[in-house]
Amino acid sequence: MIHEHYRPTTDDYPPGVYRVVGTPDPAALLRVTDADGRRASTGHLERVPRGDLEDCFEPATDPDAGIDPVRGVRNALQGLYWQVRKFL
Repeated sequence: MIHEHYRPTTDDYPPGVYRVVGTPDPAALLRVTDADGRRASTGHLERVPRGDLEDCFEPATDPDAGIDPVRGVRNALQGLYWQVRKFL
């Protein structure tokens, strides 16, 4: 259950994708995307009773999953920069 992702199916909770960060009851859900589905560090934490988790949420995909070529190139360039920088 920890690290699973859910999306609200009702208007009872703000829209976005949430990651389970604590259990058992109520579960602690951290919102990890904004309403548009973009990854965001919102800091928004919801305490959701087990019944609401089953009735008001559906499983969602991990917004961090998948390959992001731009992020990979950016990380490689930053690594190269710091390798050169430590000698200057």
